[in-house]
Amino acid sequence: MNKCNRTWIAFANRNRCRHADAILNLGFISWRMGRARFAVGDIVYLFMSDERCVRFKMVVTAEHQERQDKDYWVEKAPNDKTYKLELLEEYNGSQLSEAVLLQHGFKGGKSLEIPNCNNLQLINYIKSIF
Repeated sequence: MNKCNRTWIAFANRNRCRHADAILNLGFISWRMGRARFAVGDIVYLFMSDERCVRFKMVVTAEHQERQDKDYWVEKAPNDKTYKLELLEEYNGSQLSEAVLLQHGFKGGKSLEIPNCNNLQLINYIKSIF
């Protein structure tokens, strides 16, 4: 499988970090380099836990970075190496709500815990809206 320029869907948990505020104020967020296997150049669509929709299209611009969004964390920000995800586009319509995404292969629940690049039906639908 080609590791470059993949497209992902990832879950932004509002209970842990105010991702939307960080994105709108900084233009980027730091994303933990744990289970996510992003590469520079990958596209990441963020599903927002509080809004229950995909709102942001991000691009991975760096890896092995110090966390730079600590001020936006609800809980104590982890002191870990991160990817830098920069904002490409914001979507404010209703076509990427959880209810609509469920009709396009979205699984919800536990499927969101690890960023996913394999649900092509869902990712292609999200791409068609952005």
